[in-house]
Amino acid sequence: MWTYYGFKIAGFTIAFIPRKIGYFFSRLIGELIYLLSPGTRAAVFDNMRHVFGAKANKSSVRKAARGVLRNTIMNYYDLIKLPRKDHGDIEERVTKYGWHHLEDAYNSGKGLIIVTAHIGSFDTAAQSLAARSINTTILVEPLEPTKLLDHICSLRNSQGLSFIPANMGALRHLVRTLRNGEAILLTCDRDFAKDGIKMDFFGEEASMPAGAVRIAMKTGSIVVPAFNLRRAHGRYEVYVEPPIDIIYEGDGAVEENVARVTRALERCISRGPDQWVVLSRIWPDGSNQ
Repeated sequence: MWTYYGFKIAGFTIAFIPRKIGYFFSRLIGELIYLLSPGTRAAVFDNMRHVFGAKANKSSVRKAARGVLRNTIMNYYDLIKLPRKDHGDIEERVTKYGWHHLEDAYNSGKGLIIVTAHIGSFDTAAQSLAARSINTTILVEPLEPTKLLDHICSLRNSQGLSFIPANMGALRHLVRTLRNGEAILLTCDRDFAKDGIKMDFFGEEASMPAGAVRIAMKTGSIVVPAFNLRRAHGRYEVYVEPPIDIIYEGDGAVEENVARVTRALERCISRGPDQWVVLSRIWPDGSNQ
């Protein structure tokens, strides 16, 4: 409950701090978390160790881990300020690459599934969808207490996107959205439901969520990978890849489709490992620093 009250207070205080000052203090808080939270530090370090590979030196991995925590807090600052932004400001700050892949898939009327990772400034960059009139529903992890979940969803919904928690009834809602020819966005880099498929991910086995490809196979929707990266001076870049060639039926189709999504995730995370803001261990064999 204290986290909920913290967000409420921040909305009346931190939200009014200029961006440069807000980012300065966000980076400072990220550094403090790195120093004072050994459990979080170890989990992030282990994730970075896998991304960089066995040949990476420890100092590079440690630097990236510190960056993850700095970017995490900067993302929370962006989220708190989100209701005070408008589409014009967001569009001005976001540079897009390959956006036509997304618009072509959306305009096909088949339903669009955008697959992405927890990377970059997710809450800011995703608003480009609303700014471009792409009706999108985004599935988010459930949080406790419910008041906190509702408040965070209200912040995210403030610019016109629809964020819904992954609770009972969510799947039916997502399928209906796709069959209406609209879009859904799913993060596919963390198996929080614990029902994924074991897959090679950066050279070692990890459980990867299969929900996106199962929904695609059920609805015939188009799957498009997209992700964003934070850049200097409050700017962002969005990268959209060509649609994934989904196998819609047959033995082993689910596994192969998840593998194709996983390769797309590897490409996007490799472009900015220190912006992959996952604070829990992805690989079960995690080792400490």
